[in-house]
Amino acid sequence: MDIGQFDLHAAMEDRHWWFVGRREIILEILRRYVSPHQGRRLLEIGCGTGGNLRFLLNYYRCAGVDIAPEAVRYARERVSCPILEGDFRELSPELFHDVDVVLLADVLEHLDDDRGFLGDIIHRLPPGGVVLMTVPAHDFLWSNHDLVLGHLRRYSRKSFSALWEGFPVRRVYATFFNSLLFPLIALYRILPGGKGRGSDLTLPLPPLNRLLRAVLRMEKFLLKMGPIPGGVSLLTVLKKNE
Repeated sequence: MDIGQFDLHAAMEDRHWWFVGRREIILEILRRYVSPHQGRRLLEIGCGTGGNLRFLLNYYRCAGVDIAPEAVRYARERVSCPILEGDFRELSPELFHDVDVVLLADVLEHLDDDRGFLGDIIHRLPPGGVVLMTVPAHDFLWSNHDLVLGHLRRYSRKSFSALWEGFPVRRVYATFFNSLLFPLIALYRILPGGKGRGSDLTLPLPPLNRLLRAVLRMEKFLLKMGPIPGGVSLLTVLKKNE
């Protein structure tokens, strides 16, 4: 990711409709499989500048890891939980001790070997542990936004499911999200010039930001009725075999 994006994320992720809404959806799904209380341990790999951890600390005992020094610096300034710098595979095995859930929030699309990365997490995860992952969906939505953020791919249901095929886990939940805004976002991306614009991550004017946040928040209630069949992003929960 462009280093300037870390500055941008840190400045807006507590307010921007996308970050706020995604966190709330993650918690809505996560609490179904790992009941929230301070005894449950959550490890976020690729924690970035710490926005998710700031929120989730209200519900779980958290720690974060990121390979980018710039992200770690921001996260340590903003979050009152352990933040480690480096590749989790090169850190102490104790990092995964008593971990109940690993969070990968839009991480896998940045990696050359996304399957190997996920496999190494599953290998270290205690039996019964949960992995919750979100990724960007649909190749046709690929644009300069993805390039600026350092994405290498977007996922279909099939390509996403292939990442854990053969590993000792079972999928316990899967859904799309950011579905209500999907038609507008798709139109924006496919219009002339849409794929060549820069990152979409600019903070809208407050009234528009509040409106977009309210729209995304509505999906928490839709998800209570069942998985959503289409959207801009995919979310999956895996559980390691006992």
